[in-house]
Amino acid sequence: MLKILLYGSAQERKILEEALQNPLKENKISFSFRYLSNPQELMENYLFNRYYRLIVACLDGSTAYVIKGDGSKHDYYIAKGTMSFPPTPEEIDEELMRNPELASFYSSGEYTVTHRGFTRKIPYNEIDYIQSDNKKTIIHLTNGDREVISKNIGKINDEINRKYFVKCCIGVIVNTRNIHKIHRSEKSSRVIEFKSGAKVLMTEGYFKKFAEIYSMSVSRLADLKTLDD
Repeated sequence: MLKILLYGSAQERKILEEALQNPLKENKISFSFRYLSNPQELMENYLFNRYYRLIVACLDGSTAYVIKGDGSKHDYYIAKGTMSFPPTPEEIDEELMRNPELASFYSSGEYTVTHRGFTRKIPYNEIDYIQSDNKKTIIHLTNGDREVISKNIGKINDEINRKYFVKCCIGVIVNTRNIHKIHRSEKSSRVIEFKSGAKVLMTEGYFKKFAEIYSMSVSRLADLKTLDD
C-alpha cells in the first residue's frame, strides 16, 4: 500500500485528495492518506520518514511533491518537483503515476505464459516490448531477459491490455509506461528508448498513428515533450 501524506490547510488537503483519488484508483494503486498542517511536525516527523513514500503539499499556491526511496538507496529524496494547484490530471499522470519510483505500487496487470505445463505470470511493468519472430513471439523484459512464446503476435495483441501496449511498427508492440523518450534517428525513422536502456526503431510512417494511440493509452492528451524534432 502506498502511504501518502497530504500537507496544507484543511481546504487545500481536500482539494489535493480529490485530485489524486481517481488517478490512484484508475491505476489500481492501493493507498491511504494522512493529513498534516503543522510545518514543524512535517519537518521533524515526516520529511525523513520513509514510511510515507509520497508527500504532496500545497506551498505558496503550487503543489509540491516528494517521492522517497524504498530503503534500497542511500538518498532520502528520489524525486521532487512542483505542479500547479490544484494539479491537473495530465500533471499527476506525468509527474507521479508514471514515475518509476512508484512502479512497485502498480497493479497494472500481468501476462500469463504457459510452457510445457509450467505457468509464469509476467507483470506488465517488467515488459519493455513484444516482438514477432515468425510464428512465435519474443517478450523483451526490462532486466534484459527474453521470453519466447509459441503464439503469433496477433494472438498476444488480443490478450494484453491495450491501455499499456501500442504497436509502433510491423511486428513490434511497446509498453508505453516504460518509454523514456522518443527521438528522430533519420528522416525515415525514429528511436524509442526505454527506461531500461533498450531501444526499438519506429518507421516514420507509423509515427502519427502511434502518437494518437500513445496519447490515449496514458490517459492524457500527449504533448509528447520527449520528442526531439
